[in-house]
Amino acid sequence: MGRKALVWPDYSYIKMKKILFLGAAHFQLAPILYAKSRGYKIITCDNKPDNPGHKFADKYYHISTIAKEEILKISQEEKIDGILTFGSDISAPTVAYIAEEMKLIANSREATDILVNKSLFRDFLKKKKLQKINFISFDENQKENALKYLLNTSWPKVIKPVDSAGSKGVSIICTPEEILPAIEYAYQESLSKKIIVEDFIKKKGKQVCGDGYFENGKLKFIYFGDGHFYDDGKHHAPWGESFPSTHSEKVLLAAKEKSEKILQELHFRTGPFNIDIFITSEGEPFINEIGPRSGGNNIPMAIFLNTGVDMVAGCVESSIDKNFTLPVNPIQSKSCFCSYMLHSKAEKGILKEIIFSDEINIYIYQYSPYLSAGDYVSPFYKGNDAIGNIILKFDSIEKVNAIFENIHEHFNIVLK
Repeated sequence: MGRKALVWPDYSYIKMKKILFLGAAHFQLAPILYAKSRGYKIITCDNKPDNPGHKFADKYYHISTIAKEEILKISQEEKIDGILTFGSDISAPTVAYIAEEMKLIANSREATDILVNKSLFRDFLKKKKLQKINFISFDENQKENALKYLLNTSWPKVIKPVDSAGSKGVSIICTPEEILPAIEYAYQESLSKKIIVEDFIKKKGKQVCGDGYFENGKLKFIYFGDGHFYDDGKHHAPWGESFPSTHSEKVLLAAKEKSEKILQELHFRTGPFNIDIFITSEGEPFINEIGPRSGGNNIPMAIFLNTGVDMVAGCVESSIDKNFTLPVNPIQSKSCFCSYMLHSKAEKGILKEIIFSDEINIYIYQYSPYLSAGDYVSPFYKGNDAIGNIILKFDSIEKVNAIFENIHEHFNIVLK
């Protein structure tokens, strides 16, 4: 089943505007397909010619989304009217750079750079007295310093690249034997070859996930769900998001107010953002990350089905129309729509088939496969190890909790 159509204002006067999409992977299809349905000219750009989004584009460029100068040249030659990325932190600085150089619509380079860099973000929050955590960063030539620090500090500690996404390079250190492999892994996944080490936060309940939309200096819309992770300390990518969140209204209101304050202090201009929040053992929201783009894992689709607020449309329209305002009249669906990332937890191999249980089939609203039989399957340690995405529809939050308790048992990933 696909997206349900909403009635939008008449934007026929910008039908032929040209949009450059940075990234065309499976999880980035939604805005490309939306733009195609609106009649916009589409240019896609990334370094993977087999990505499915390219077949819907009017033109494709084979180049990395972080190659700012090359993409600026392409953007100028193509005379683009807008630029955006979807579900990708690493592409967001390029969007901000191109927009600034060509006077297009986007958030500032300064705000974007802070949000996508874990060290800069934590330092910003500390200086603004918005949030504090003990952390320290290390450049590539400081590996020995990082090792000495970790050997002489208390555990557990979290180590990760300052600039990766999808849980790449993340480790939780509890023993001396884990330190060196974790350092190497974090540096390996860092674009800038810089890592951050910080205190491990004890959480109360599920991690809070969700997407929001900022407009005219204020939070226009936000919707929270629960993030689902393995608790083995080795798998850090979320395998699912259930909606609505099971946290109390009081906790979620505090999270909402804190999120808005942070974005206002950053002078965040407009558009969607993705957010991950821990609820501390004291019941306070700790903002772990805010991504200056829509969420991955098909979160915008799940939110749309739960509330009727179309964040995908907002992402596209706000990139080309400075007067665009997101239609927001949210309703809570009588059903609960959730997202599940189909994956192989620890095994790797060639995909033979995927067997769905009879029980889970009745709850599947939409299935988006990323891999086919014969493709290689990696263990699920980062977001792009997923085999596909499934939107599930339940009639109550109680049914959500019951199914999610043992949801992996309903999918048999058969590998050769």
